[in-house]
Parts: sequence; structure tokens; C-alpha cells
Amino acid sequence: MARLELGPNLEQLRAQAEDAVDRHFEPVRERMALYTRKVTEARRHLAGSPSAMLNKEAQRRHIKADDIARQVVALAEADEATEDDRIALKLKIRKALTAEKIRKILAQNGITL
Repeated sequence: MARLELGPNLEQLRAQAEDAVDRHFEPVRERMALYTRKVTEARRHLAGSPSAMLNKEAQRRHIKADDIARQVVALAEADEATEDDRIALKLKIRKALTAEKIRKILAQNGITL
């Protein structure tokens, strides 16, 4: 039995769903942009090239620069995994053939339009 839906067509719903996915993941994306330099510094530091940026922060926080570097890299790796999840989710939405499937994908991931 066919289902009549009032509202956006499938392409409009798909675009709305992708926008909702981006909004859902926005805090992580903002954090990634903010920490890009710090992550580079942290990776370089852990590879043996001391970072003035991390050393200064370590002095202020009274901890080791190595500890900060490890924390920053761990956070970046978690954020990279989350960014991968965002991309995968948007690809699922693009492949969805029905509005019902798009809504189901969003609901399974705790995202609302």
C-alpha cells in the first residue's frame, strides 16, 4: 500500500536530513578546526621535536608537555573517528530511497530535523 506524505519531497528531505547531521556533529567539527595547530604541535612533540606552545601550556598547568601532547592526540583521534561517522551517516542518507528510511536513519542516531 502506498503512503501519502505531505511535506518536503524526497530530495528536500534528504537535504534537510544532511543539514541536521551537520548540526548534530558541529561541536566536534568546531573543536577539530580549533585544535588543528595544537594537534600538529602535539604529534611533532611526541615524535621528539619539542613544542614551545605545549611547553608554555605545561608550565602554566604544572604538568608535563608529554602529558598534554598525549591528551591532545587522543582527543584528535576521537574527533577524527566522529568525523568519519558523520560522513558515513550522510552517505547513508544520500543512498536512502524513501523518506521513511531517511527518518529511520536519523532516529537511530538520535538526530531530529
